[in-house]
Formats: sequence, C-alpha cells, structure tokens
Amino acid sequence: MADEPRTSLDPGETAEIVLDQARAEYDDDLRGKTRRSVFWTIGRAASDQVFSFTIFVLLARLLSKQDIGVFAMAYVFSEAGRIIATGGLTQLIARAPRVDSKLVDTIFWSNVGVAVVYVGMIWLTAPLIAELVHQPTLERPLQVLSFALLLNSMGASHMALRLRQFGHRTIAMRSVLSGLLGGGAAVLAALSGLGVWSLVIQRLITELIGMVLSWTAYPWKPGRDFDWSQVRYNLGFGGNLAIAQLIFLFLVRAQDLLIGAWLGAASVGIYRVAWRSAEIIGNGAIQPFAQVGLQTYSRLQSAPHALRNAYKAMLRNCSALSLPALIGFGVMSPSIVPLVFGAKWSFSGGLGQIFALMAVPYTLNYFASPVLTAMGDTRRQRTLAMIQLGSTLAFTWIALPYGLTAVAAAYVLRSYLTMPFQIRFLKVASSITFGDTIAAIRAPLIASTVMGAVVWTVLHLWRPAGHVGWPAVLTLVPLGAAVYAGVLLSISAEHVTALRLFVRRRTAHA
Repeated sequence: MADEPRTSLDPGETAEIVLDQARAEYDDDLRGKTRRSVFWTIGRAASDQVFSFTIFVLLARLLSKQDIGVFAMAYVFSEAGRIIATGGLTQLIARAPRVDSKLVDTIFWSNVGVAVVYVGMIWLTAPLIAELVHQPTLERPLQVLSFALLLNSMGASHMALRLRQFGHRTIAMRSVLSGLLGGGAAVLAALSGLGVWSLVIQRLITELIGMVLSWTAYPWKPGRDFDWSQVRYNLGFGGNLAIAQLIFLFLVRAQDLLIGAWLGAASVGIYRVAWRSAEIIGNGAIQPFAQVGLQTYSRLQSAPHALRNAYKAMLRNCSALSLPALIGFGVMSPSIVPLVFGAKWSFSGGLGQIFALMAVPYTLNYFASPVLTAMGDTRRQRTLAMIQLGSTLAFTWIALPYGLTAVAAAYVLRSYLTMPFQIRFLKVASSITFGDTIAAIRAPLIASTVMGAVVWTVLHLWRPAGHVGWPAVLTLVPLGAAVYAGVLLSISAEHVTALRLFVRRRTAHA
C-alpha cells in the first residue's frame, strides 16, 4: 500500500511548522493570535462593509432592477465555479499538521486546471442556461464573468498559506484595496451607462487585484511537485467539503434562479437587494469570527475541552454583535431600505424585515462549518448542506405562486426547521452541546429582543408625527445601541468581564 501523502511545506524559507496537537490548548498564545486575527479581520470586515455598502447603494440607485437581477443569476454560476475549482482544498492547508511543496503545488495546479475547464464549459453552455431561465440577456455577462474564477484560483493557495500564519492583517489590506478599486470602476461604468456590465467589471477587477496582492502577501512560487497520489488524498478531504460549500451557495442562490424563471429578473433584483442588505449587516459582525475560527479550531482538534471553550468564547462575542445588528436592521428595514436605496426599492424593505428574523440560525450556520471542517468531518457537513438545500428548494417551490414575501418567509422557516440537525452534528463531531450554544447566545438574544421592542415602539410613535427620515434613523440607532448595551451588561457577567479586559488592554497600550 502506498504511503499516505505528507503534508509539510517549504515555501522558499525551508521553514516547517509542526503542531503537537495532543497537547494543544486554548492557551494565552493561541488566544492572543486569535484575538489579534479577529481584530484585523473585524477591521477588514468593517472597511469591506463600508466600501461594499457604499458601492452597493450607488449601483442600486444607478442600475435597474433588471440589471441587478441578471447579474445575481450570473453570479450563481461564477461562485459555483470558484467552489469547484478550490474544491475545499485551501481549507486543507489550514488544518494540515504540516505542509510541504507536494501538498501546495498539487492544490495550486489542481485549482487552476479545474478553473480552466469550468470556464470553457460556461462558454459552451451559457446559451442553454440563458434559455432555461428565460433570460436571453444573461448569456454574455455569464460568459465574461467566468474569467473571475480563473483569477481567484490563481491566488487562493497564497491566501490560505498566509492565513495559516494568522496573517489576517495583510489579508485585510488586500481586501480593502481590491474592493475599493473594483467598486470605483463599477461606479464609473454605471455612470457611463454600461448597465449590468458595471457589475461584471467590478468582479473582474476585484479578483485581479486580489490575486496580485495574494502573491505579494505570500511570496511563494508554485513549483512542479504535482503528485496524483496527493490529488487522491486531497479529494478525500476536499470533495465532501466542496459539495457542502456548493450546496450552501445554492441555499440562497438557487432561489435567484427560480425567482428569475417564474417572476422575472426584476423580481430577482428586488429579492437580492433585500437579502444583500441583511447580509451586509450580518456578515460585518459574523465573518471576522467565522474566518479566524477555522485556524483556531484546527489547532484544537485533538483537545475537545479547549475546542469547546474556544467555540463558546467566539460565539459569545460574535452573537453580541450579530444579533443586535440583524434584529435592529429588521425593525427599521421598511424605513431604511427605501431611504438609502431609493423609493423604487421600497418592497425590498419589507423583505429585509423578514430576513432579519433568521438572526439566530444565520449566526450559528457560520460557526458549524469551521468546526466540522477543523474536525475533518466533511461528511456531516455535506449531509447538513443537503438537508438544508433540499428543504429550501421544496419550500421555495411551494411559496413561488404566492410571491416574493412568501418566498422570503419560507426561507426563514426552513432555517429554523433545519437548525436542530446542525446542533446534533456539532455534538457528534466535537462534543459541543446545545447547552454550550444556548449559553453563548442567551444574553445577547435577550438584550437584542428588548432593544428591538423599544426601537419598534418609538418608531411607531414617531411615524404618525411625520415621515421617518434621517433624523429618526440617527436618533433610533444610538437609542437602540444604548438600550442593548445596558440590558446586556446588566444580565451577563461574561460580557462585563470581557469589557473590563478590553478597557484594561486599551489602557495598557495607551
């Protein structure tokens, strides 16, 4: 029998990192690395959200519902190609005890090779896809957008290697610069009347800049140490993970295709603006913890007690941001969305309120995946994704004849019905219990609910007095934040302690 392929790395400096996982602990060193990485990832996410939101608002005002809807449908196939090309393999770099040129060279060239094949397939099948969803204007944007996949595949391994070293600072800078240049180009294109092509240009330039900066951040040059036995070993891990990621993508994006085929591209645009608004709010709070989580959990995969502590600490801190952000957005969405994006998106405001109801399962979904990946349990991750996708398709199909509101409500209902599977799989794979999860989110959920009730009451008292405009928003947001902070700190000793430690560290560094 052939030896199992090694996973060790020599990216030029002949350094080898070996982790003694049997003695791994969520100790001060790992806590420090996690904390610093979360800090830089929060900075990255905050800047991403500011730039992304600003660009999104400008483009929503400049482009038609049809333009945004067509791009949303093309994006489904572009993102699916990215997942297929990377094949879950960059996550293998994060969790491998050690990595070498055979592993990384094989991953790099596998990514690029699959990307080239996928781009060719998209160019051949784009006319058929456009015909199937009854959107003839989809064909050309879909074909050109596919090149973004090739650019992404050429930088994915470099980014994974940098992240393995907790290099979230350089990744944050990369994200900011690529997003700024890509978004700026999109706005200029939209002002020039290029319509949906503005969004295609944005994605291509963002991926190009990101690829160049990934190579700069981790100056490793792919070699020729490609190995077919390593490919087979990689696919054993990455195959299930790639399938799970594809299914998670289609959890939301399959709705775009169904809505487009049944209700038209303009309806996709309305639905996408509502979802994207909630997503920007939620992801700004969730992604910093979810992205750093994989590196942290991977180092604790052989220490269940330490893994549970890390999971609870990160979920507790994350939910303290994500739950009030999403619930607060939900309360004010019918007023904020048309105020920010323009009156033509008023219907999206009501949909955004519905999406905010899934604040809890939305947050938990981002924590299950990195834990299961770190534990190497991609089979359950795939199974969970299949359960979620199957129920999403069924619920959406039933709801479509009743319109967009019913489709959004069906998606939220699905998220709660499938949440018990997620909690069960976490317990089996890592011994993280339902009680651990509840303990982490209980106080933020209670405080967020109280905050939402107060803001909703004040908002409805304000509305009879006149139009809800920026003065109301600028009053209600600080009011909500103050109510939330007051309730949270009065019921949660853990958050009081965390705040004291934060103030102490900031004072010590002042």
